[in-house]
Amino acid sequence: MKTRFLAPLLLALAMTGCATQKQAGLSLDTVSQAASAVPLSITEAQVITDNDAAFLSKLRMVRNAQRSIDMMYYLYADDHSSSVLTSALMDAARRGVTVRLLVDYHSNYKHLDLFSLMEKEGNGNLRVRFYNRPTRNIIKDAVYLTMGCSPEAAAAKPEACSNEKFAAIDKLFADEVVSGRPAADRNISNLAIGNSGLFLSGLYSKRGDVMALAVQSGQQIDIKSLEGGASSTTPEQKEQLKRLGKAYWESRTGTPFQRLESNAELFFAFTMYGGQLNPIKETVTSLLPVDRKLSDDELRDWDHLTDYLHHKLLLADGKELQMGGRNVENSYHMRPNPLTSKYVFMDTDIHALLSQGGDAVATAFDALWNFDTMVASLAEVRQHAPNDFVVTMKYAEKACVGQTGKDERDACVSKELQETAPSLDERMADCRKTMEENARAYNEAYLPTIPKQPVQTFAVDSGSVLAYLENLPFNKALPPEKRLRTYGAPAGQEADNGKYIHDIWLKEIPAVCAAATPDAPKRLILHNAYFFPAANLTHELSRMVNGDYDCSNVTVTVLTNSIQTTDLNVVNLAARHVLKAFTEFYQQQSDPAKRAKFDYYEYLPRPDEPLSLHSKVSVFGDDVAIGSANADVRSFMMDSNNVMLVRNAPGFLTEYTAFVQRLLDDPARTKKLNDYFATTPRDAMLQEDLATFRQILAKYGVDRRLDEEQRKEAETRFIQMLNDAYELTRGSIDTASTSGKRRETQDTFNGEFKPI
Repeated sequence: MKTRFLAPLLLALAMTGCATQKQAGLSLDTVSQAASAVPLSITEAQVITDNDAAFLSKLRMVRNAQRSIDMMYYLYADDHSSSVLTSALMDAARRGVTVRLLVDYHSNYKHLDLFSLMEKEGNGNLRVRFYNRPTRNIIKDAVYLTMGCSPEAAAAKPEACSNEKFAAIDKLFADEVVSGRPAADRNISNLAIGNSGLFLSGLYSKRGDVMALAVQSGQQIDIKSLEGGASSTTPEQKEQLKRLGKAYWESRTGTPFQRLESNAELFFAFTMYGGQLNPIKETVTSLLPVDRKLSDDELRDWDHLTDYLHHKLLLADGKELQMGGRNVENSYHMRPNPLTSKYVFMDTDIHALLSQGGDAVATAFDALWNFDTMVASLAEVRQHAPNDFVVTMKYAEKACVGQTGKDERDACVSKELQETAPSLDERMADCRKTMEENARAYNEAYLPTIPKQPVQTFAVDSGSVLAYLENLPFNKALPPEKRLRTYGAPAGQEADNGKYIHDIWLKEIPAVCAAATPDAPKRLILHNAYFFPAANLTHELSRMVNGDYDCSNVTVTVLTNSIQTTDLNVVNLAARHVLKAFTEFYQQQSDPAKRAKFDYYEYLPRPDEPLSLHSKVSVFGDDVAIGSANADVRSFMMDSNNVMLVRNAPGFLTEYTAFVQRLLDDPARTKKLNDYFATTPRDAMLQEDLATFRQILAKYGVDRRLDEEQRKEAETRFIQMLNDAYELTRGSIDTASTSGKRRETQDTFNGEFKPI
């Protein structure tokens, strides 16, 4: 019994470090204030870099779970490895295990029917929820965009129609109640009025044609009866879907429809290219025919439409966890093989058996799961964004794949749309068939090919202590009933706005410098898929060289993807100009006596092993952070994330830094680019990047959807985006500027580049 009470004291001593000359890293109090769960002590833990080992570990956890399984993922696919895991989750639910799965709304709406199947087969023990539901403001805008007005108002001035719609919308939404509370209090809604649900289903399916249909048809087609989300479709609903399919096909030839569809497709094409190419004000004011000014609250909600759930977590029985960078998809759970598609990722997970602290991780999961300001059940999704029509379109298009000519294919799709309307029961049956076929392919064709020899893992020292950190959409210091959604974070106010991971990152930097000595130098390693740091992180890095901190005994190493290996080329394109500005600062304003050494490396493409880095591992002196948070603006300003901070693990630290160093020393794997950024003129970089941008537009067919004027406008905005990245970085780290001015510039940078 005495040992039980001594354990917390011993853990605290371990976390505060064993250094006698200097404090080694952050204090326990600093970490505890930011952490969602701390201290976590382990029975055993290992860091997994092999995709097969990572997947089989997750599968074993699910199959062995006795009481509960809690999962959060950005991507949850229906491919081969994912189908094996889905089948195991349903089996677990059938044997009485409580299974909760939280997924990102944007990335997983296309799998809505699969999740309905999982809930149905889970015997009431399996539930799925979607993160970042459309806000009440966005749903009201969807109603406005798709709502007609009376003939009298339509014949009058435009404002007469607008005023009539405003009045109708205010009345329709006035008394909505969700879960027994006024919906307006939480800025949520489950209403589908006119074609608003059709519009939202097009938005979340990335179907510009469906969005255009919803806007053009207005209230002429009433799909309100489809909002209920029942597991079967009535004959009347099937006929309505068929009529909607006919109207869709007839509308395709109309000029207004084509214009709307084209604008919507361009919006999706440029979604990931920052404020210059995707100005949010144009999302609904120019992309679609809105004849009114949006309020600041509406603009804010559209601006954060793609705040993703970027957590990756599997917690079994509240005591065994696995987390890191891997989503649930073949690309993260297999080696390159005939079953994988475009990318196979190199990634990193940490797996741990917890002897203390698992209940705190479960409580952290509860906080997000129950945050209904942003989280919706499947039934709610089917109310405000029913997927029936978009799925019917997929069935029609799939049925016509064999048609060769465009005219024949179009005629086939038109016929299918007017004759086919599969019910949800039929669609779920097809999901089950796909799942079973994919799982069989994994088990029979792929599983036997996995090498039998042990794969490389890094054992975490038995005396280490873990701290679970999150970026959250609320201030966790507030009680649940008082938590409001936060939108990004002003520079310097990270913790107050839920950005606890980056709050710790910013505090780790001076702590590493303070702990480093000539006899005990320290390293700061960012082994990260995407390096495009938020401006306040770049500013903190600049303080490592300008004399604010004595970092003379610190080496900073960045190892990230190249433009040839990344799956998000826009990150590299914009980041190059941040790196150029930082390199110039290092050359011109650094303090030779106090500055840290900076090295920037990128992975080289390997045709024999086409892998892309997806790891998010950071070494801060003696601490190692492993999780889902990228060193980019989006992770700081928009997405939720989770990270495990590993402390007091000298053996693991030594092995992992040696692993990274071997990569840096291998000229066939990585390339150091310090000299490139130091000697290449910016004008030359801009021309290189413009050529790359044109190649990207051609690769994805975007150039075919642009006329000459649109192409020139896109290129002009692209160059302006790169110039902004450079100039705003310079302003963010300008030592001659006041702190207030620098923070204003940092906020401007973060605001413009957060979608990337």
